[in-house]
Amino acid sequence: MSNLQSSAANRIVLGIDPGAHGSVAVFRDGALVAIFDMPALEEKAGRPAVNAPLLASLMVKIHACAAYCEFVGARPTDAKASAFAFGRSRGVIEGVCGSLSIPLAFISPQTWKRLAGIAPGTEAKDTARAVAIAKWPHMAELFARKRDIDRAEACLIGWAALQREGSR
Repeated sequence: MSNLQSSAANRIVLGIDPGAHGSVAVFRDGALVAIFDMPALEEKAGRPAVNAPLLASLMVKIHACAAYCEFVGARPTDAKASAFAFGRSRGVIEGVCGSLSIPLAFISPQTWKRLAGIAPGTEAKDTARAVAIAKWPHMAELFARKRDIDRAEACLIGWAALQREGSR
């Protein structure tokens, strides 16, 4: 059994920030144990897209009992191609979780940010990285760069979902 697999004593849960530049955070019994960048490949049009076989390969090794994904939708300001790509990423995540029998729940950005103590605003991206570094200082180097925001958000999505789940 790999160190990420579930057993009766280990409950493994995923936090997912969707999108081609997203991330997958792995929690065992509420503790953050690993972070993976979303497996994506560039397609013909030159845009990166979440790759279903690579995501499935990653998730099958983890043996998660649940996954929490940020609830995303198109905004009026999004370009059509961007909105479609984001929706496609969500669909790939839903399909992979479904095919692996991993229950998937969605958590809105407003909910996870409120639970993580992140106020809405333009500085929320850097704030999310700062909150992640403060929560998991032993993994701070994984959130060091501006482009590591997706890792921070995946971790905070998973953490917030676990907090919400524990309060029920």
